[in-house]
Amino acid sequence: MNQVRNIVWWLCFITTAVCVQTLVPCLDVLAAGLFILLQERDYKNMLWLLPLFVLIQEGAGTRLFGGAIVWYCAVIIFFKIGQWLFEVENFIFIFLLSGCLVAPYYAINWLMAPLQNLPFDTRDTLDKALLQALFLPLVWRFLVITRRRKIKADKNETQ
Repeated sequence: MNQVRNIVWWLCFITTAVCVQTLVPCLDVLAAGLFILLQERDYKNMLWLLPLFVLIQEGAGTRLFGGAIVWYCAVIIFFKIGQWLFEVENFIFIFLLSGCLVAPYYAINWLMAPLQNLPFDTRDTLDKALLQALFLPLVWRFLVITRRRKIKADKNETQ
């Protein structure tokens, strides 16, 4: 039953994330889910969720083509580097991580724009990167609260 509850949680998360990204296309809500996977060290679920996240981002067109893979790699690398220095379940860590992810967000858009013959708007890209940095810690906090409820329910069920 625990695995079924976990799959349902992830499907609800993905559905909600896609809806939010439809309303605010510059946000990557799925990155917060990647934070959760990395914090829980849930590499088994990451094997099917990460490709799904990439397919959703590429299919929805919210990231420049190919940029989703590079973006998620940057998120994983920055998370792993920060993991050596900080406690990963701390809000301060997620806040700092989100702030540090402004640079790769901006750089990926800057590097991918000429490859696709798209104009690059410096101010707009920086605004989107900062909005992403402010949004991620808030949505991460909400997700942690919902995951704790799921974990408590799982523990009560096994006892």
